[in-house]
Amino acid sequence: MSSLHPPVQANAALVQAWHTYHATLEDMRHTLESSSRFQSTPQHRAKAYHCLMEIQAMAYNFIVAPRMLHPRIHTNTGWQTSMYTLGQNGQDFLYGVVFVDGSQRYRLKGRIGDIAVFLLQTLNGVFGEDGVAITGNYDWDDFEIDDDGHFEVILSAEKEDGNWIKLSPESGYQFMLIRRALPDWEGDRGELYLERISDLPDNHYDRDEFDEEAMAARIERATAFIRYLINDFTINLYDMYKSNAGGVKNKLVLLPGTVTSDVGSPSSNYAMAVFELAKDEALVIEMDTVPNGAYWSFQLGDVWSRSLDFSSRQSSLNNHEISVDGDGVFRVVVSHDDPGVNNWLDPCGRLEGTIVFRNYRATTAPVPTTRLVKTTQLPAILAQAKIVSPTQREQMMERRRKAQLRWYGE
Repeated sequence: MSSLHPPVQANAALVQAWHTYHATLEDMRHTLESSSRFQSTPQHRAKAYHCLMEIQAMAYNFIVAPRMLHPRIHTNTGWQTSMYTLGQNGQDFLYGVVFVDGSQRYRLKGRIGDIAVFLLQTLNGVFGEDGVAITGNYDWDDFEIDDDGHFEVILSAEKEDGNWIKLSPESGYQFMLIRRALPDWEGDRGELYLERISDLPDNHYDRDEFDEEAMAARIERATAFIRYLINDFTINLYDMYKSNAGGVKNKLVLLPGTVTSDVGSPSSNYAMAVFELAKDEALVIEMDTVPNGAYWSFQLGDVWSRSLDFSSRQSSLNNHEISVDGDGVFRVVVSHDDPGVNNWLDPCGRLEGTIVFRNYRATTAPVPTTRLVKTTQLPAILAQAKIVSPTQREQMMERRRKAQLRWYGE
């Protein structure tokens, strides 16, 4: 049945933002498909499309979903578990993704527990937007904390007494990233709560909720965020690791946190590499001095900067888990088959991927050495390593799975 009136159209800015968003998705698909990784290796192609789906979920979770009236510390919808891992989130971190209005005042309070490193990084907007940059990096080691581990921090544009984090008053949608490292997954994760303490009427953010141009602005921000995730994370990180090593694979090279990307932590020294292993090859990573960072670890990722499964596969090891060999050197081995030692990293079937060494709050910046060997050479190289039987490995994996379920609550 025909209508006497034409159908109602959305605001022109909203329609344009929607079309640009979808055109950008197609543009990013072509970017991925034209890369040498996609063209040369069938194993990488499915995960490229995984990334295209993941960036859309992250764009919603980071840009569209957060509400300004009731700010939250977003956990499982940010960089958490093995579900959202683009950018290669650390396996031992309780990440908190927070969006606040820089013109308001907030209180962040909680309890440290067994957290080894507690950091909060501020930006004056969201990745991908013009002019967005890191505006602060705060370490709880510099804050006053009660004897029982409790703390309280004020977030505001104007300087406040006591523990204080500076906000950007011109930013109505300011991004903050919380990192809490818990090397022992069965340890006490502490507590953390956020509340706005400036008074506002209930309808203060109604425009943000209901105005078509405000929604168009969010979609435009999501579009810029998607470009950032593909160009700066999915494409650039792999290229950066390889380029920094002179185009060589299987070689770890130092990259300070401020160099990796806007999301890299200034409190960490990183060493990164692209690994490539045939089925009969292994990569031996060695250090003759144990790092002195408050937290450090090794982690494997795929070629698109996604963390490999760290909940049910041993694709990561931290300073709480790594053992030193009998000769005083610690060796970590990346190989497709379990060599029966404690310090094994499982590439989860990937013939090529990335290695990230994180070293937080350290006074030195050591870079582990690497050497590519045949798996037949491993028994001699690992003669003094801590042995792990198949039964012990399964027990370790079961402990890991249960700890992750308890930790993340899913």
